[in-house]
Amino acid sequence: MEYLLIFGLIWAIYELWRRVDRLEQRLREIEPLSHVPYEAPPPERTRPLEPDLTEDEAASEPMPRADPASAEPAITRELPESTPEVGAVEASEPDMRFDSATFLDRSEGFRLPRFDFEDIFGRKLPIWAGGVALAVGGIFLVRYSIEAGLLGPEVRVALSFLAGLVLLVAAEAAYRFEHRVRDPRVRQAFAGAGIATLYASFYLAGSQYGLIGPAIAFTGLALVTAIALGLSLRFGLPAAVLGLVGGFATPLLVASEEANLPVLSFYLTLLTAGLALTARRLGQRWLGAAALAGGFVWGMLMLAGRPSADSDWLALGLYLLALGAAIPLLLGGEGRIPWTRLASAALAAVQMAALVGLAGYDLLTWGLYLLLAAAMVVLSWRTRELLFGNAFILAIGTILLATWPDPGPGDFALVAVPLALLGLANPLARMWRDPLELTALAQVAVGAPVLAGVTLMQFGTADNDVFQPGLAATTAALFTFPALALWRLWRVEDRKHFLVLPASAAAILAFAALHLLLPDWAEVLGAAAVALAAAGLAWCKPRGGLTALAWAGGITVLVTLFSTGSILDELGYLVDEGQGSGGMVHAVLRWGAAALPFLALAFIERRHRVGRIAEVLLALVTYGLVAQFIPGTWLAWSAALLAAGCLWWRRQAPGFWGAMFGLGVLWALVPFGTWLVSGIAALAGEPVLVTALPELDTVMLRILPAGLVAGLAAWRMQHRKLVLAGFGTAALIGGICLAHILFKQLFQLSDETSFVSLGIAERTVWEALLAAGGVALARFAPQPLLQRLGAIGVALGLAHLSVFTLTLHNPLWDEQAVGTLPVANWLLPAHALAAAMVWWLFAHSRGLLRQNLQPLRDALMMLLVSLWALSELRHSYSGTILVDLPMSQGEDLLRSLLGIVLALAFLWWGSRKQQRSWRIGSLVLMLLAVLKVFMVDAAGLEGLLRIASFFALGVSLIGIGWVYSRQLRSTEAAA
Repeated sequence: MEYLLIFGLIWAIYELWRRVDRLEQRLREIEPLSHVPYEAPPPERTRPLEPDLTEDEAASEPMPRADPASAEPAITRELPESTPEVGAVEASEPDMRFDSATFLDRSEGFRLPRFDFEDIFGRKLPIWAGGVALAVGGIFLVRYSIEAGLLGPEVRVALSFLAGLVLLVAAEAAYRFEHRVRDPRVRQAFAGAGIATLYASFYLAGSQYGLIGPAIAFTGLALVTAIALGLSLRFGLPAAVLGLVGGFATPLLVASEEANLPVLSFYLTLLTAGLALTARRLGQRWLGAAALAGGFVWGMLMLAGRPSADSDWLALGLYLLALGAAIPLLLGGEGRIPWTRLASAALAAVQMAALVGLAGYDLLTWGLYLLLAAAMVVLSWRTRELLFGNAFILAIGTILLATWPDPGPGDFALVAVPLALLGLANPLARMWRDPLELTALAQVAVGAPVLAGVTLMQFGTADNDVFQPGLAATTAALFTFPALALWRLWRVEDRKHFLVLPASAAAILAFAALHLLLPDWAEVLGAAAVALAAAGLAWCKPRGGLTALAWAGGITVLVTLFSTGSILDELGYLVDEGQGSGGMVHAVLRWGAAALPFLALAFIERRHRVGRIAEVLLALVTYGLVAQFIPGTWLAWSAALLAAGCLWWRRQAPGFWGAMFGLGVLWALVPFGTWLVSGIAALAGEPVLVTALPELDTVMLRILPAGLVAGLAAWRMQHRKLVLAGFGTAALIGGICLAHILFKQLFQLSDETSFVSLGIAERTVWEALLAAGGVALARFAPQPLLQRLGAIGVALGLAHLSVFTLTLHNPLWDEQAVGTLPVANWLLPAHALAAAMVWWLFAHSRGLLRQNLQPLRDALMMLLVSLWALSELRHSYSGTILVDLPMSQGEDLLRSLLGIVLALAFLWWGSRKQQRSWRIGSLVLMLLAVLKVFMVDAAGLEGLLRIASFFALGVSLIGIGWVYSRQLRSTEAAA
């Protein structure tokens, strides 16, 4: 291995060396060209730009090269206007040079933001952090004093009020003495700390210690909110920010005893509202959004505390209502989509839903939730984009209804009815004013079925036979919402593609109402009625997406059909295995109703391929309908008659008659398979006995109908070549199968003995029938394609004869009775029939194919004549069964003589008809006969007899050559 690597490296180095030598040689050849002197272009090509040169022409001119020696430094200086520069371009001429100074001047307009570490961390942040630290430090001081027991509640509250006022006074002093302080952030820090301290003071006095009543606490908190608003307008945004942080942090930092939830809710409500107003006055929308976010965080904390008293639930619910509906209004107008209001409504709905769940779905909390929904309805009329919030509240409410454990019907109605009116009547009213409101349309189309589904889930039953009129009435009431929306949208052409939304909702609700009223067996009738209504809508508005709804209705009908009633018994009738349950009337009504939607779809569907699917489904359901009252033995004929009727009167519906034909083929598969298995076994030498074939009545009831429909289809669809070929082939195969089974009844070959005595007779007659049928089809068929099928029939007859009569069951080696009379037996018609079929097939071939097949035809003819002659010779010795007696020496010699005689006859025929193939065949046969005589027949001779035989062989071969040479010369002379 190492030597291989070394030799490889040596070879690689050698190749690199050769490449370097070639490269150096190439460089030496190119080097003299580098010393050719450069010739300057003619002067006229370096003309200056003309004043009247267009901009495009100027752009196409080559840029002048900059001289490195005269390049100016990077820093440019401004020259006086009176000092002209050498080579300066006149003002009237376009300046095509690259002005780097101008480029630098323009680039100065964009600068990256500067980060001054000293300014941020040395001047700004310390003051703001100091204000926060003062507020937090005051809070921790109070908390420490409480924990240490140094101060009583009254003293603590008094000191907190005093600290807050002192901080506000300090802020005012910093504002008044601005010329000394010279930094607005000082007063902003003091003001923010004072606001936070006053919020904490009123909270301690009212919530923690109960020193003042709720009314005084509420008034004090409102006063502090007003002060915060005023100070933020006087001192700026930082005061409001510090008020936001301190106000929301106060309950967490100072709470050492159990809080009063109503007071805390009012406190947080006023704090959030005040900050929202402040944000609006300052024009800082993010501040209001932050206040709302803080409010919802406190909402989650209060929900996590799991309040228990009714007053707590009420206070928390009103707080969430304020956050979701009222306080966002204080922020003022937004852009095209009020994201803050939508987010607030969504968060309020989620937290209100959690409140309802924690309260055990109490009607009080449900009322608060409905109040939030009502508020959003009112707001959506002022701002149309808030309809999204209304839809979200409806969705959350529907989820709550679905998760309500064991609600009473009365309580459920008290909640569901107002929720449905708020969630569905509002968007429906908006659609009535503006039919182009897609959000309202979607809310009605989705909300109504979902509410109905929740109601059914809570109070419905899985027993389809239970009569539920109350739930049906509820579903029907919800049906009116999408139905009215559909009616309102029907004539609006701009929204015709959205008709499917309310139509689908109405269809679902109508089907559900009928499901609650109808018995189990009749549910398919209700589904069919809804599907037909959808098909009617699709007929009136074919391009509005309603066709898809009609298809959905049809599929629903099928699902309903296969999931209700005595479907197992009904399906048994389709395959003649019904149990006779006695419900034929119900079954007929069910299957008849199921067929109607697909009949409608077959007529309204304008898409070609999809329409074929409707026809196929119509055919299948129609077959099921027929199977309910037609005996099973006649179902194949029923399918065939329906297919034939459609082919005759409406052949433009190939899906229907094609499916019916397919059902007929399915009925024929079993007997056809039995026949085919027997035929495959026959290829292995097993005789096809009549006992192994299907019974005659089965064939007539199952195979014959499919064959007739295939023939009718080929006749009616002869203008379409592929369809004609397919159905023609099917008809041919079915006809052959039927004819063969019927034919087998004539000879009744039921055992081995009958097969020996009549086998060759039966095969010959059958092959003659195949040939006659093929010839008749090729002669009288109206279409060339059917004429070709006739040729296929003749070819099948020839193949059958070749395989079975001449190969597997040839009388020369298989036990077959051919008859007792010489020549007038079954050998002659069998071989003559084969020769006739060969001749006919060759005669009906065309052009070059016929020329190529002529030698094959002549060879087959000579082979058939030779086999017949050998068989007749054998028949003269053995009798009707050719294999009964062993062959004698005399017969063997006669075989050789027969070969020579046949060879001479073939030679004479070929010479007369000027056919070279016959002469070649005769030569081959002659040589084989002569070789057999002298190599096989004379093999036992010895001495002079053997020598004489070889001399005779030589003379015979010479004679054969002489005879054929004369024939060839005479043929050439005649030519």
